[in-house]
Amino acid sequence: MLASLQWQDWLGLAGACLMLLALFLHSFAPRRDGGRGRALLGLLGAAALLPSAWLAFRAPLFFLLVGWLLVCGYRLVRAPAPHRD
Repeated sequence: MLASLQWQDWLGLAGACLMLLALFLHSFAPRRDGGRGRALLGLLGAAALLPSAWLAFRAPLFFLLVGWLLVCGYRLVRAPAPHRD
């Protein structure tokens, strides 16, 4: 099974892992940097998944990833200030 995977499949698998890591960190990690690290992981993950979604053209997945890229990009540009306790 793994031998039949193409480059876009491996890239998509890595992207999915990065997106899941970003979601896990968003859910359980303490917030110190305003979310920029998690946004960067999500941005890289969605960008890595885009070729796989485009080549198989799964329209709902493609548009979900484009939305994810836009949200993560906005979060990187305009991250909220870290909270002081």
